[in-house]
Amino acid sequence: MHSIMIICPDHSPLKESEKWLSRYGFQVNISQSLEQANKYYELTEFNLLLIDQEAIQHLNNNHTELPNQPRRIVLDAKASLSTGVNSMAQGAVFYLPLPTDSETLLKHVVNVLEQDEAQEATPSPTTPSKQTTKEEALTLGTPGSGIIGQSPLMQDLFSDMRKIAGTDVTVLIRGESGTGKELVAKALHNLSRRHNHPIISVNCAAIPENLIESELFGHEKGAFTGANSSHDGLIYAADKGTLFLDEIGELPLEAQARLLRVLQEGEIRKVGATQSTKVNIRLITATHRDLIAMVKQGRFREDLYYRLYVMELLLPPLRDRGDDISMLAQILLEKACQKHNKPMYSYNRTFDKAIRAHNWPGNVRELENAIERAVILSPPERVEAANLKLASQQNTSHTTHSAADNTISPQGTTLDDYFKHFVLTHQHKMTETQLAHSLGISRKSLWERRQKLAIPKKVTT
Repeated sequence: MHSIMIICPDHSPLKESEKWLSRYGFQVNISQSLEQANKYYELTEFNLLLIDQEAIQHLNNNHTELPNQPRRIVLDAKASLSTGVNSMAQGAVFYLPLPTDSETLLKHVVNVLEQDEAQEATPSPTTPSKQTTKEEALTLGTPGSGIIGQSPLMQDLFSDMRKIAGTDVTVLIRGESGTGKELVAKALHNLSRRHNHPIISVNCAAIPENLIESELFGHEKGAFTGANSSHDGLIYAADKGTLFLDEIGELPLEAQARLLRVLQEGEIRKVGATQSTKVNIRLITATHRDLIAMVKQGRFREDLYYRLYVMELLLPPLRDRGDDISMLAQILLEKACQKHNKPMYSYNRTFDKAIRAHNWPGNVRELENAIERAVILSPPERVEAANLKLASQQNTSHTTHSAADNTISPQGTTLDDYFKHFVLTHQHKMTETQLAHSLGISRKSLWERRQKLAIPKKVTT
């Protein structure tokens, strides 16, 4: 039976949780303060603490620190972004408003307890304290993990990641550009049994098509012009570890056939070689493309798709993550201030309003770029929303559009549809560099996607 300690004043809505948690089979004790709980109980014997923020505020006023164990959920009748960030930084697993309905609180309680059980069932043979820290970082969504989020979509993602991480199953990560697919892949590797071995990350779109087979699978000396020595390749470098293939949809068909052999036989054959070499890798792939559509168009192998589609993780776009946007923005603001030796700006309401009003087609990468611009351009006394230089802000200063622009409307709901609409709508008043920055991509990526989607450049006179 799991034991839970509730710490809250008598008037707290959290006190009502004692009754229904007991009915669900938990052993529940309640104390009015941490001092009282420490006096009558050994807190390390509890599986979880549920604490009213008011009790923590009392501790802070008396310069008393919370214990590191057991893990805790903090609930706050005056919930705020800054308090939530501080609570999680101090070790809270979740930060929830008060009152919180019983179904939501129960879901979070079970989430924490299930994670503890999984951690006990698969202890790390080496440096267990370090591994525990990484797993907590993933659950907490702290800046150290690189993955931050409290929204239901992100909590569902974290839950799936915890279940997948301890296995060697192949994972396909899908999400729009800039949502953090590589961060998810690295987190899965760090929480896996392979964490002491390398993770090799390869962006399939960044390697020229005529070199990608050599880079991935290696080549023998003399296999082609310029092959002056033998080369093992990136897949071999990932042996016993994890291979992360980003933008898997850009992999040429010939390389897809070779990758299929790796998955089926567990071996690679270098370009120009007659014999194969055994490899032991865990494969994680990512894409923003619709691979099923590519299969129907003959641009992606159907047999490879079903080899990759064992477990799927869907990363939500930033615009669907609610209050996570403000939380991310505040953390990125602090990061940018430190990077550029700027004063630690206060995260003000006007700045937050501008950020929440934008659609963020480039997702987290675009958000980070915009905040860095604002930090660099703002005066020492205050970070200014206008210095985000967002397309949505610039639109307000442009009221005249060409007849062609007036006929443009975002038909469809895919990322490519939105990208095409955004470029055609804004290219008459933005440079290519500004377009790329607003979308959170490089000028090279913008050019490549123009070619792929047949988006004409603006006509200059």
